[in-house]
Amino acid sequence: MSAFSAAWTRRSDRAIRHFRTSLQNLAAAHVPSGMPELIDHVAREAATAMPGADLWAEIAADCRRNFSSVPVHKGTLAQAVEWETLKLQTRLRGTQSSPHQTFVPLFRNRHVHIGTLIQLWRRLAFDTETWLAERGYDTLLDIGPWGGFNFVVDDDGYTRMPFARLTLAVGSLMGTPLEEAGGPFFEHLLPCYRAELQAAGVDFPNQWQWQFPKRDQAGRLMELSGTHYLPEHTYDRRTFIKVRLSRACETVEEITLQDLLPLLERLHFTTDWDLYREQTQPVDARFDLQDFLSLNHVVEEVYQRTAKEERLLNEIKDAYRGAVRSPQVLYKYLDTAIRSGWVENLYWALAEAALGVKRYQRAVSFDREVCPHIPPRLLIPIRRHLQQYHARLSAVASVPAEVTA
Repeated sequence: MSAFSAAWTRRSDRAIRHFRTSLQNLAAAHVPSGMPELIDHVAREAATAMPGADLWAEIAADCRRNFSSVPVHKGTLAQAVEWETLKLQTRLRGTQSSPHQTFVPLFRNRHVHIGTLIQLWRRLAFDTETWLAERGYDTLLDIGPWGGFNFVVDDDGYTRMPFARLTLAVGSLMGTPLEEAGGPFFEHLLPCYRAELQAAGVDFPNQWQWQFPKRDQAGRLMELSGTHYLPEHTYDRRTFIKVRLSRACETVEEITLQDLLPLLERLHFTTDWDLYREQTQPVDARFDLQDFLSLNHVVEEVYQRTAKEERLLNEIKDAYRGAVRSPQVLYKYLDTAIRSGWVENLYWALAEAALGVKRYQRAVSFDREVCPHIPPRLLIPIRRHLQQYHARLSAVASVPAEVTA
């Protein structure tokens, strides 16, 4: 067995072990009959499953029949089991394949191919996770692009605009070491990441700022970002490379929703837009609108846009090529998104998806009610959607380009 295969086997074992632990903790809290047998069955299937096997499909009917009446985390025990099984599936999917050769360049005139970038991030995450495991740190890393990449990608997989910000979001387990000055994860990943970007044509010194620490109620450091600001960076034209690590969130979807759901709530409840313009710089309003579009793409399996909203979305995406830097254009689109009911429609759709609250039934605070523990009923369709989306982009990066004489 090669060193690569051995490392993937150990990662698969970690994933199955974490699945067992997570479901055993659920079983201990809710004492459902049949849970130990279900855990053993899935673990056995996972250990021998073929690549791409749908572990949830095999147990879905029994799980829903037996556990749908047991309430867990603003949902049901069946949904909690589906979420843990889905995470296991996606973790095993990576462990059952050999490294792909990337044929599509990472940069083309400073436009970024997101499929190639995701493949690069996955290789770095696997290498870093293996390095940490060899030093006794038991964790699983979940990686992905944060935010705007979901709406700035052209059909060929390259970003519509030249590279300005690269933000790698990393979800992980509590066993991931994290310190105020970075710690082992950053110590290993950042130099490797910098070397890969340099090889692709982006040269910058190995200098990082530790920013945006988040702690839990016990004072433990739960999140930290390592950021390098490029020379052309200004407040109005932000240009940086960032790696954001969370121990509070196991998945990138949780990190993204914890940022974007409060933004949606804020837009929905803003009533004095004249005051908003006075207190919000145009660059920050642009990011509000950009993040709103990103949220729309993230939740496409939960909320289907109307034809009018789809046309507006495409207009705004085109405007982000340059026109939206005009405050008049920016506020025209922001005002239209509000007045058309698009923000309100999305707010109520996600309130129902996350909490089962119908339109106008009662006000919902995503920040207080959803973000502290995002219900699996919301995470499941979002993760399935983003996994498929990123897989399509990565597949394009693995196809050899046609060679012409």
